[in-house]
Amino acid sequence: MVVDDGAILVLGGLIEDRYDESQSKVPLLGDLPVVGALFRSESRTRKRSNLMVFLRPIVMRDAESASKLSLDRYDLIRAQQKDGQPVPRVLLPVGDAPVLPPQRVDTAPSTKPPLSPESPSSKSQTGTK
Repeated sequence: MVVDDGAILVLGGLIEDRYDESQSKVPLLGDLPVVGALFRSESRTRKRSNLMVFLRPIVMRDAESASKLSLDRYDLIRAQQKDGQPVPRVLLPVGDAPVLPPQRVDTAPSTKPPLSPESPSSKSQTGTK
C-alpha cells in the first residue's frame, strides 16, 4: 500500500457491543410476590465501542528533524500525564500517577576544546610529568 507524506490511512477497527442488566432491591421485601416490585429496580444498558486505527506517516529527511519531532511528541505526552494527576487531598491521600521522566538531547556543540597531547591535563592522565 502506498500513502503520501502526511496523508491519513485507516488500517481497520474493532466493534464491541455490550449489554448489561442489573437489579437492586431491598433485602427480603424485594422478594415478596405481589408487592416486591415496589422494593426493587432493574436497569439495562447497552454500550457500543468502536476502536479504529489511524496512521499518518510523516517522512523525515534527516535525523535532526526526526529527533526534534520525537522530543516534541514525548514532551506533549508528558505534559498530558502531568495535567492528569489526581488532586491532592488531606483526608484521603492518593499517590501520584506515573509520569514519564524529562528527556532532553543536547544538540549544542561542546564548549570544551579537545585535549591535545601537549596539554598539562593530558600528561597527568597518562602518568608522565
